[in-house]
Amino acid sequence: MTGHPAISTTSCQVAHLGLVLALCLSTIAAGSAQEPQVDLSRMDVEDLMDIKVTSVSKREQRLARTAAAVFVINQEDIRRSGATNIPDLLRMAPGVDVEQIDANSWAISVRGFNSRYSNKVLVLIDGRTVYTPSFSGVFWEHLNMPLEDIERIEVIRGPGATVWGANAVNGVISIFTKSAKDTKGGLVTAGGGSQVHALGLVQYGGAAGKNGAFRAYGKYFNIGNSAMPDGSPAADHWMRVHGGFRADWDLSGRDSLMVQGDLFANQASQTRRSGFIAMPFDRIFNQNLDAAGGDLLARWDHTFAGGSQTSFQAYYDTYRRTDMGVPEVLRTFDLDFQDHIAAGDRHNIVWGLGYRVSTSGVSPGYAVALSPPWRTDHLYSGFVQDEIRASDSLWLTVGCKLERNSYTGLEIEPSVRLAWSAPGSRNAIWAAASKANRQPARVDTGIRTDLRTIPITSDFIQVLRLSGNPRIKDEELRDYEVGYRSEITTTLSLDIATFLSFYRHLETVESQPPVVIQGSPVQLIVPLMFGNKASAVTYGGELSLRWKVTSRWRIRPGYSYLHATIRQDPSSHGAASLSLDTGFPQNMFQVRSSLNLPWSTEFDQSLYYTARLPGGSIPGHARLDLRLGRHFGERAEISLVGQNLLRSRSTEYGDSFSIVGTQSVRSVYGQIAWRF
Repeated sequence: MTGHPAISTTSCQVAHLGLVLALCLSTIAAGSAQEPQVDLSRMDVEDLMDIKVTSVSKREQRLARTAAAVFVINQEDIRRSGATNIPDLLRMAPGVDVEQIDANSWAISVRGFNSRYSNKVLVLIDGRTVYTPSFSGVFWEHLNMPLEDIERIEVIRGPGATVWGANAVNGVISIFTKSAKDTKGGLVTAGGGSQVHALGLVQYGGAAGKNGAFRAYGKYFNIGNSAMPDGSPAADHWMRVHGGFRADWDLSGRDSLMVQGDLFANQASQTRRSGFIAMPFDRIFNQNLDAAGGDLLARWDHTFAGGSQTSFQAYYDTYRRTDMGVPEVLRTFDLDFQDHIAAGDRHNIVWGLGYRVSTSGVSPGYAVALSPPWRTDHLYSGFVQDEIRASDSLWLTVGCKLERNSYTGLEIEPSVRLAWSAPGSRNAIWAAASKANRQPARVDTGIRTDLRTIPITSDFIQVLRLSGNPRIKDEELRDYEVGYRSEITTTLSLDIATFLSFYRHLETVESQPPVVIQGSPVQLIVPLMFGNKASAVTYGGELSLRWKVTSRWRIRPGYSYLHATIRQDPSSHGAASLSLDTGFPQNMFQVRSSLNLPWSTEFDQSLYYTARLPGGSIPGHARLDLRLGRHFGERAEISLVGQNLLRSRSTEYGDSFSIVGTQSVRSVYGQIAWRF
């Protein structure tokens, strides 16, 4: 066996043992007669309709009245997943495509358009937008707060631009952390294993005055190298140090204040090729990657005598990152005001105003350059949304977002949503029609880089040179959705969502007339420029089940299907920037099982499968994770986790731009947690 011989034998034995245990324990689960153990989840199957979500309309509402495809990952799901990072948690949500590129980078999208720089999903942490203006996407390795402090993750599949605006095109991922009031006391975790070399968390929370609470923490982990396609060790390790705090105060019976902040530092490595476009003569080399940054957020909430609510939020976010040898700096300041008004007994109105200023810079003189090197962008926004109770069982929600950005000016993003659920009913039907835009980023308008230098002869070379387009347009989506939720029995529930989506002005890479530059050697420059000469139609759906097999055993299967057709305008002389063979998985399946055993023991299994992409070179791949945990009273817990157990190594995504994709390796780690 090639690759990691010291790990392979042990982890293979653990994988086989885990599979045998999974079959045996599942068989005896229904007949076990021991005393009850810790609840599997805070939310039983029969409470599906009463799950509260806030990301759809920026206020809390029951899932039964929510006209959107929403999946909630709660703290119990997180604790029992065995995951060590947010991307692995998102594998739980149907319709979310999570593909690991190497040990420290991911491609994550919702309903297609997946890539290293996915730009059609908006990610929020406690209302703070974390997308990067350079490419309108997320550096997932920047986001790794203590998973123990996450209260829930709401995943919206489909547009959310009416309330969230910029780039909430195919989905919104909103992460909510726990109030400091819920994390008083101390928490220490420590662990390590074959791939997760070391991880640890030290946290303490207590009272802050008579009506407040705080917590402060420090976190560290060290992830080892994965494997190259030939089985040799890669050079993509990842080490992170992260510290932060949160404080919550009840200023009065109607006023509350929350303040939180974070600082982080990443050190990692990646294997790169000498060009963005793969060629047989590429030079392969290793390069360090580092990033450091922090954020500070404050939010004030006020409740009026009549029940209306107002909030005002401000945050500052910054990072410095050196990626592909290019230093980049970002500073963002954001203000957000929101007001919720109950107008009579039929109208629930939410409206708000926002302002964001972002300053980003890339130092000149490197292989990748932006013009101008430094730029400040302003984003002004306002929205209004009204939920109208047409009857006791029918709710109509209409809303619109206005945004003015620095690239394309004023944009309008409306939506109409309809939800039906009779009083006391176990069924709900909903439909929605929405418009959303992906605003241009700095890369789209100002990049300048040589994608490929091809030697033709000793004194003649060809250079493919990519340039931004200052006149680039928004990518636009018109989306139509229909969904159904049902509590079929007290132990089985079903959630289905279907969609039909029309995209236009999708980004293309257009060739321009070549230019010859005399010199030594002579250069034939083939200019390439971004354009908006493609469109797409996608359709599909997602299904998730919640099945309470016994009082001790729960199973949650999920499935998603996506079909996409991309068309280029007749006037296009290039290629669509995203192709079917990398960004649009047609079939994804998952099943998670949680089983309570005697003696305060838990056994959890998660199986994820992604079918081969149409025309793609990456085969269909499956991932099996197992977790065995044991509680010692209410203060201590020990767990053993196996990840990627089906194979010694597997490829999920492959190469991405100049990054050489590596293979995830089978790994085992143990962890102990102690609360005091």
